[in-house]
Amino acid sequence: MAGFAVIMTFLLFGAVGVAGASIASFCLYFYARNRVRRAGRHPGIVAPTTVTPFLAFLWLIASFILHVLVSNILSRQDCGFGLSPDPWVTLPNGYVLGSHNTYDGYIAAPHVKTEQPVVGNGYVRSIIKLQWKDPYFIGTQFDFNSSEARAFVYDTRSRTAAISPSSINLNDYAANGATDLDAWTVAQTQTHFDADSYWMMYARNRHQWPNFVFLAVVLAGEAAIGFWLWRKSTLPSAEAVESSP
Repeated sequence: MAGFAVIMTFLLFGAVGVAGASIASFCLYFYARNRVRRAGRHPGIVAPTTVTPFLAFLWLIASFILHVLVSNILSRQDCGFGLSPDPWVTLPNGYVLGSHNTYDGYIAAPHVKTEQPVVGNGYVRSIIKLQWKDPYFIGTQFDFNSSEARAFVYDTRSRTAAISPSSINLNDYAANGATDLDAWTVAQTQTHFDADSYWMMYARNRHQWPNFVFLAVVLAGEAAIGFWLWRKSTLPSAEAVESSP
């Protein structure tokens, strides 16, 4: 569902961007044409003024693509802004902490891909809570077979995990006292809001500098487009060019 939501978000932003650029372009076209007629500006300003909104929108798209590449390759994390269906970040010890489809928290050793079992060689999935105590990851995970939580201790030296028997019935933790609350919903609530959830570790280890680079690239490009349009608007009129010695 998270992946679908991200796709719909991109489609929405794209539709709004195209619609906004089209409206702005339409208005600027008539503005530039009237300026040429009334102020005697060079007619060559009409076309650049008309396409400027689309250039600005395309630059925003190009900047975001660059931001994704910088985030993935240089800072080794997802792009952020809530726009990744599978958010992830690289921890200082080289392990990847992420969440498949934002609902399946996991840790994975470098170059290890998670598989169908929730525990495997080099990874642990279905995480609820997570702490790092060198050289161990300690936390709890959701057991789909029993709909209960169980503790685990993952040793980064052997890349193996010790799992306790399921002992925490998540159906007992309904905030409103109900006994029929879905266990998975309760687990997700704990995952997102508890102080020792894996999302907290994810947030602590995210680099913020790619966001500043993204902002700087966007502002630099949009300023360059504005300067280019300003230079076009300062061209002398056709009559002035013809009358010059």
